[in-house]
Amino acid sequence: MSRPDEDLSPEVFRTRPGNRRRLTPAAESTLEGLSAAGEESGWLSPLAYNLTISHSHRFVWYRVAKVATRTIRHHCETHGVSLDVDHAMRVRYPLAAFADYFTFAFVRDPLDRFVSAWQDKVVNANYYDFDPATHERMQEVEEFARWTAAQDLSAVPGTDQHLTLQSRMIDLNRVDFVGRLETFDRDFAEVCDRVGAPAVPTAPQNQTAPGGRDRQVSDELRELVGQMYRRDYQVFGYPRPEP
Repeated sequence: MSRPDEDLSPEVFRTRPGNRRRLTPAAESTLEGLSAAGEESGWLSPLAYNLTISHSHRFVWYRVAKVATRTIRHHCETHGVSLDVDHAMRVRYPLAAFADYFTFAFVRDPLDRFVSAWQDKVVNANYYDFDPATHERMQEVEEFARWTAAQDLSAVPGTDQHLTLQSRMIDLNRVDFVGRLETFDRDFAEVCDRVGAPAVPTAPQNQTAPGGRDRQVSDELRELVGQMYRRDYQVFGYPRPEP
């Protein structure tokens, strides 16, 4: 007898019109049924991920926040790549149903990513809803790093996606291709080639101002980020920052 997820059409999975973060009721019901039928069966991915899925181009993109997500999405929107699961958050997915889809993700140096998150979510906004006095203290990136170090950066859900370990946001056992922001043009062209999409250059969206990292890095920050993101440095081979 076949497994339920082997008979399942991946095209059941779509996000709602007008709400790109939530799956349609039919998709949610399908996942609930798989979970209830066999929590220990391995039909669903053991962990949840932030997913974007295209059925027309047959890919699953594990989105890693602060790593060209808007640029990739903008490229898809402007070049006719349908995003049937657009911006789903913390989703466990049926493994066999997507076995023949191309899976990819992008990562970046953890120190660059951390400074980008701080600049975007703390300096330019108050995304974490700090009280005024705390928000003033958080204008120092080292203070924000100390606060972040107290979080469980492997917890999904539980930790903000902009700070979560990149290695936790990707199904490392099933990903076909991991590109790097540092070589984005080359790596994204390879992704486009694999999924049959145009590989024309796309202007970066929501990019941190050039030179931001160089102005902010201190020995304390290097040490804190090196400790917090030790697993990312190990998994993706970036040189760990030395104080």
